[in-house]
Amino acid sequence: MVKRSRRTKSDAVKDSPAHFVPLAVIINDYEASLFGYMRANNVNDVVVTMPVTIDVTSEGKQKFFVAVAVTTGFEGPEALSDEIERSAPKGHTPLFAWVPANLYNSKEFGVFIDEAPIGEVLKNGLVNEIIEQAAVEETVVSLNR
Repeated sequence: MVKRSRRTKSDAVKDSPAHFVPLAVIINDYEASLFGYMRANNVNDVVVTMPVTIDVTSEGKQKFFVAVAVTTGFEGPEALSDEIERSAPKGHTPLFAWVPANLYNSKEFGVFIDEAPIGEVLKNGLVNEIIEQAAVEETVVSLNR
C-alpha cells in the first residue's frame, strides 16, 4: 500500500505545469495584465505566446512564434523552451525568452533569450513586445511583494 501525503491547494499550484496563453487573451480578457491572469487562474508559471509575421528587410516575410515564460517554480527554462519548439505553428521560427520572477532582486535575475537565427534587434524587439503588452515588469514586481 502506498501512503500518500496530504496536499494543499498551494502545493497543487506550485507543482502544476505552466499555462500557455496567447498575448491576445491577456490583452483582451485581463486588461493587458499578466498578473491579473495569474491571480484569476491561480497559477504561478505562465508562457505568453504571440505568432507574428514580420516583413524583414532583404529577407521578405518571416513568421515567428514568440513566447515569454514568467515563472516562479522552474529552476531552468529547458522544458518550456523545448515545448515551444514542439508547439510552434508550422512555418514559424520559435523564439523563446524566460523571466524567472523568483530571482527578482538577486544577481541571477534577468531576461534570458534563446539563440535564434535572426538579428539581435529583431529578436529583442519581438520579446519586448510581449513584455510591454502583457505588463511583465509589473507582474514580476507584484509576484515579489
